[in-house]
Amino acid sequence: MTKRQAAAQLAAPGIDAVREAYLTGGSDAQRVAALIEIAGAAAALARTLARYRHVDRVELFELVSRRSDVLPVLGRGQWLPTMTYHVPAPGKRRNRRRGNGSAARPVPAVVQPELFASAVGGR
Repeated sequence: MTKRQAAAQLAAPGIDAVREAYLTGGSDAQRVAALIEIAGAAAALARTLARYRHVDRVELFELVSRRSDVLPVLGRGQWLPTMTYHVPAPGKRRNRRRGNGSAARPVPAVVQPELFASAVGGR
């Protein structure tokens, strides 16, 4: 498991809880307010850890799925109106692969039934 995958696995329960707040509950304004509260608390905790534990920003860039979120969370930038995107459920994230056409595709295994005929059919 890579460090990025470990960080994503650590974040998965929180993302599930945030998605639940997003999908259920009262009015749109109430849901937005709840998400702002969650994001504010999470950002404050992230800033506290980064500040007092001297976490390297470059390392954070390598661990997160969206580098553009690092600086705003740490208070060194701002979110822009264009920074909206779909947040899939943690278990349903796609693995991004490079479009390298030269990579070998796995070949399905061929089972030779006559080798196993005596074990299966009792012959």
